[in-house]
Parts: sequence; structure tokens; C-alpha cells
Amino acid sequence: MFKASKRTKNNLVGVDERLALLVGYVLGISEVDFFVNEGRRSTEKQRKLYKQGKSKCDGVFNISKHQEGKAIDVYYVGWRNIDSKNNVRWGKLIKAFKFAGKKLNLKLEFGYDWGWDNPHIELKE
Repeated sequence: MFKASKRTKNNLVGVDERLALLVGYVLGISEVDFFVNEGRRSTEKQRKLYKQGKSKCDGVFNISKHQEGKAIDVYYVGWRNIDSKNNVRWGKLIKAFKFAGKKLNLKLEFGYDWGWDNPHIELKE
């Protein structure tokens, strides 16, 4: 069982409480330790990410789930920018989130399933 780091706790401030509950559940069952790298995002940061080509949401006309506090980005502990998108730890981590989401009766969408945004997990309502 893993524990939420200070970084994770700080990055869950302003996030929908269901996602915070999900993170706690997954920390308890996952084979892979992880951290929440980002939760709620300001409009300014969203616009910056859009201009850098790192997001498809411009933050004004197309609002990100991060701006609404309905999305988180998670990374496994030890992740490096040069790691493969197919690293086995991603699969294990996402599997744990999907299992916990079903147990908590949450409708979730995963960037992992999109094939291009492994860390992204959002509430679908």
C-alpha cells in the first residue's frame, strides 16, 4: 500500500472529491506507486499549454476538464520523459485506476486509451 505524497495532496486541492477518493483507493491497491502531477488548472496555464501544442483545449472557447477540477494527470514514481509510452508500469497503473473507478461507480475517461496522453484521467458525466 502506498501513501499520498505532499505533492499529490497539494495537486488535489480544488479537484472534484470523487477524483481525490479515486486516488486514495488506487494508492491502496496499485502495484505501482504514483503521484498526481496536476489537478485543477488555471485558465492562464491552460492557454499556455494550448499555445505550446500540449493541449487541444484553448482554455476559453474549449474548456479543459482540468479547469473544471474534473481531471488529473498521474505519473508512476520513477517516470522519466524518455520512458516509452508502452512502459509496463503505465498498463498496471491504468488497470488499477479502471478497477477502482468501477468499484466506486465512476464514469472515467483515460488519455491512455486515446493513445497519446497516458497520464490523463477525467470524470465523464
